[in-house]
Amino acid sequence: MCKTYAEVAMEVIREDWEFRKSQHNPSFNQEKIASLMGISRSQLAKALGENKNPTISFLCGYATAVGRPIDELLHTIGLRAVEEQRMMLNSGQMMPRAKMNPVSI
Repeated sequence: MCKTYAEVAMEVIREDWEFRKSQHNPSFNQEKIASLMGISRSQLAKALGENKNPTISFLCGYATAVGRPIDELLHTIGLRAVEEQRMMLNSGQMMPRAKMNPVSI
């Protein structure tokens, strides 16, 4: 089944989080990032652990807190969502949309 945009968005956020965590930067932790986002550490931990529908506010807050331009983050999410749909279409698990023919009156 094709992932929703929200699922893709959270997948990109989690991958970004894991990459940044793997850089062993001691100042990169849930407490600090959550504080920069204006949310609690438990809210951030919960968001990172679930396939919730992230708000634009959450995405902007995350991007700002980690120093990533929001347009770059949204572009990455959009590209991933398109690729997900392309893979589903190519595998035959998703039917292409019917072409709309103009109606003459």
